[in-house]
Amino acid sequence: MSQKHDLVAPPDIIRRDFAEMDAEETLRTSWDVEELLLMQAIEGHAHEGHGAFHGRRYPNTTIDHIARALRRDPNAIRSARQALIDDIRRYAERVVAGERPELMDEEGVPLLTISTLRYIHVDPADVLRGLFLGGFRDDPDVRKEVERRTGWTIGGGRGYLVNTRVMEAMGLDGRQLAKEAHEHELEEFRAKGLIVGAEYAHNPQVQYMYIRHRVGPGASDDAAIVMAGKVWNLGVAVGMFLADAVDTLEKYVLEYGDKDREIGEYILQNFKHLRMDWEDVYRLTFLAAVPMELRGEVPDSSLRHFLRVDRRHDQCALESHLLYVQGHPYARMVLAHEGIPNRKFYAYIEERLAKAHEHGF
Repeated sequence: MSQKHDLVAPPDIIRRDFAEMDAEETLRTSWDVEELLLMQAIEGHAHEGHGAFHGRRYPNTTIDHIARALRRDPNAIRSARQALIDDIRRYAERVVAGERPELMDEEGVPLLTISTLRYIHVDPADVLRGLFLGGFRDDPDVRKEVERRTGWTIGGGRGYLVNTRVMEAMGLDGRQLAKEAHEHELEEFRAKGLIVGAEYAHNPQVQYMYIRHRVGPGASDDAAIVMAGKVWNLGVAVGMFLADAVDTLEKYVLEYGDKDREIGEYILQNFKHLRMDWEDVYRLTFLAAVPMELRGEVPDSSLRHFLRVDRRHDQCALESHLLYVQGHPYARMVLAHEGIPNRKFYAYIEERLAKAHEHGF
């Protein structure tokens, strides 16, 4: 077997990993959306050697490989994921137009098919504020400015269309691109055709991949949502979560691009009641950043982890976070792949907020 194929997970292991997760997990979504998220989880498992991969890493595995291994139509999968993003974009457009929609589409289906959102009533303007903050908080330039102000190391990167044939010719793989610092190589990557433009998006050799600019502990998506709720309110927390969901879904869609940022820019340019600015983005970015000394001790849930139901309590992590933000009782559970107890995490949130003024936030 060639080295190229050694870096892509075998179809039989992909199918086994999907079957094991599908049998063990229930997400707070429709089954169709659950399937989409489990497929993306397989990509993470293959890259890190988790689940059915049992320690063997396949860093060049993409959702395209996974869709084909599961005998799904890749274009149908892309379309379904794109539709979920479009629903959130349409929600933002309706609010900008003066409507006050619930957290549902015009057919009465909750956004992302998350049943919990049927019962949450928030000011739509606050949801757009969360989408604005969430659309920019991962931007590497925003993080760099927060690093400059605070002396913290956060790290970061962004998604690019990558020609995998060029990647292999350069002796690189998906894990190296995602884990190592490449900020000063981006122009070289473009010149050599590793990073390509949108016109090549549907070339079979081109995949949307994450390239890290700077190494660091990163940020916690859990902290971003909870901090948004504690600093502002429940609606902003919900908007932050929706932006995070867009960031997850955009990695395999019909129209590639930084979709959470695009929604944030649309809101910035068109929503006259935003009442937020870049200082709010910097503040949220700092509060969501993981302290270097606590690396691995602050949960950072994937979308699947946010929505995975703990059947002992019939509660998912997203529900736990939103209950905590409102000051309501919540069941004890562990969060993310790290298995951090939610009470320990919320104690960390309170401590970070109490000390944020020391860094000007």
